[in-house]
Amino acid sequence: MKLRANVDMKLHLIRLAKRQGQARFPGLEGFFTYLLTQPEQVQEPRLYIVLEGEVVVDLPDHSYLHLRKGEAAHIQSHHQIAPIDPSVLAVWRV
Repeated sequence: MKLRANVDMKLHLIRLAKRQGQARFPGLEGFFTYLLTQPEQVQEPRLYIVLEGEVVVDLPDHSYLHLRKGEAAHIQSHHQIAPIDPSVLAVWRV
């Protein structure tokens, strides 16, 4: 299926991320959802919203954030994000 720019659309982000590992809206740079199954080092600022599951974000100052379904965090420095169980995240690169 070919998608055109400037077309209204609906995507089931959790289902797509679980099935494909990641989901993106065509033409919307910097936003994606993905299934996080193992710890990941991130070197860029990001805004996260947990759509399903729980994650822990380890910060450079040795503190951490524990995020559950429906919670969000804007992380401005490098960090590690790790799932407590497989988790689906909405992410904006900011």
